[in-house]
Amino acid sequence: MNNTINPEKLRKAPFASSCFMGLGQILYLKQYIRGFLFAAIEIVMLCCIILGSKKIIPQNRNAEEYMKSLPDTEEMIEFLEDAESPKVEKILDSRAKAMESFIKKYVPDAVSDIDFNDIIAVSDTVSDEIDNDRILDKYDSLYEKYDKKLASVMAKISPEDFDENYDDCFLCRQAAGKGSRTTAHMAWFQGPVVTSIAGLITLGAKQPTTVTKYMDHSIFMMINGIFALIIFAFFAFMYFLNVKSARRAAERIIKNEKYPTWTEAKNDLSQNSFATIGIAPSVVMIAIFSLIPLLFSALVAFTNYSSPEHIPPNNLVDWVGVENFITMFSTQVGSGEWARAFMNTAAWTIVWAVFATFTCFFAGFFYAVVLQDKRIAIPKFYRTIYILPYAIPTMLSLFVWANLLNGTVGPINRTLQLLGLVKQPIPWLSSPSVAKFSLIFVNIWIGFPYSMILTTSSMTAISNSLYEAAVIDGANKWQQFKGITFPLVMFQLKPILIMQFAGNINNFGAVFFLTGGGPNMPQPGLTTATNCGATDILISWIYKLTMNTPSRYNLASVLSLLVFVVLVPFALYNFTRSKSFKEGEI
Repeated sequence: MNNTINPEKLRKAPFASSCFMGLGQILYLKQYIRGFLFAAIEIVMLCCIILGSKKIIPQNRNAEEYMKSLPDTEEMIEFLEDAESPKVEKILDSRAKAMESFIKKYVPDAVSDIDFNDIIAVSDTVSDEIDNDRILDKYDSLYEKYDKKLASVMAKISPEDFDENYDDCFLCRQAAGKGSRTTAHMAWFQGPVVTSIAGLITLGAKQPTTVTKYMDHSIFMMINGIFALIIFAFFAFMYFLNVKSARRAAERIIKNEKYPTWTEAKNDLSQNSFATIGIAPSVVMIAIFSLIPLLFSALVAFTNYSSPEHIPPNNLVDWVGVENFITMFSTQVGSGEWARAFMNTAAWTIVWAVFATFTCFFAGFFYAVVLQDKRIAIPKFYRTIYILPYAIPTMLSLFVWANLLNGTVGPINRTLQLLGLVKQPIPWLSSPSVAKFSLIFVNIWIGFPYSMILTTSSMTAISNSLYEAAVIDGANKWQQFKGITFPLVMFQLKPILIMQFAGNINNFGAVFFLTGGGPNMPQPGLTTATNCGATDILISWIYKLTMNTPSRYNLASVLSLLVFVVLVPFALYNFTRSKSFKEGEI
């Protein structure tokens, strides 16, 4: 091997690597490990682009079963024996020996009673004596193996028994000519990457078949297309790394005037690429379980995916551009009911998030401060009592509150009427304005214990020396709270407060299990047209749009995209501006 350093040749390594991944590193830089790794990635990618499967679509279920089935075993044997085929006896002998070995292994007691040339007798023995599905699958595979051998011989003698329904496909007729029936064959440039990206663009076309699994499914095609784009982005990133790596390696070899040894190459890969290799599985999992759902949800907003007209596979989904956004936000579309419902719901969502966050937080803050006072007797007992609402499952608590606040037979209204405090039942959940108040009130009861626990934990971390110094300086309780307790607790809990606000914007359970989004909006017909109730927040409205009939997944996706676009930057901006984030403390 020639180890002479040729600087001019080495400088071509990045260019060679850009023509074929890893080639420059292998031939010019002698980086065999890294070069073969990059080359393997490219080969796999090229196979996914070039080699693929082309479907031969059957008209109906019967045609599909025929195209995939072989002639009856006994018919094939009888035909081949009548044709005096020289191979049939050899196949049957081999089959009998294989069946004998199978029976000896799994049904040894039945060996002496079976003629292994009798196909029906062997099959009956297996079905009667074996009830293990895994073993039965092995038998079926063995049976099919010799059936295909018989079919291969028969197809050469009588091809007309195999090539029916394949008149328009040369490759499938070739396969049938070898005794193999199929509904698909290998095709050039129809690999999973190409077909998935093409499917993402077209979202499918009507197929001339009644077999559901052969119809184009727009939603699956969209998901596959997104996945293919992520794979392509990964490949592009690896391609960039490959060329960059080749350039740096060439510069290093020229500088050192020697090629790396095998040990040096392994050490370099383990040290410099360890972090990349270690984090790669996490990146892949994030791409599959986080990025794909996010992109899918966003893309649905630009389609007409809704029931009953556009539910695949019977009906296809089409790209409609920004039509859904115009429907949702424009008062000029129809009578503007969607825009009015959105404005009402968005405004209430903000009001709900503000009140639900700050009432729970500062109620919990208040009780935490009060229970820290040494003048309170048995504070542990009170803390236990106050934590109980948080300890009980929220769904159960909300169901109980929904019954307590029932306008007709609810205990609260009946008690108030018996005491003479009210003459008419209060519409706790049937009046839009009162229902919103009820939501906020019940949410305080459920949510303040969590804030109380957090505040208590933060207060215990404050040094007593600060309070002692304040007392010496003559500070009263209010001044101690304002100058010590409040700023130090907020320093630690401000990021949590921001996250609570973001969480309350998407607090589905509180609305759904207490009011179900009801009552209807005051505007006549608005709830009927849009499925949006007076106490619905955006997330509960999204749920109704997807789960109720008719389902409007496209409009629900528009709302989801809006929540994401508004909420994530808001949370990140406020979180990064908090002192605890800037100073690296939470």
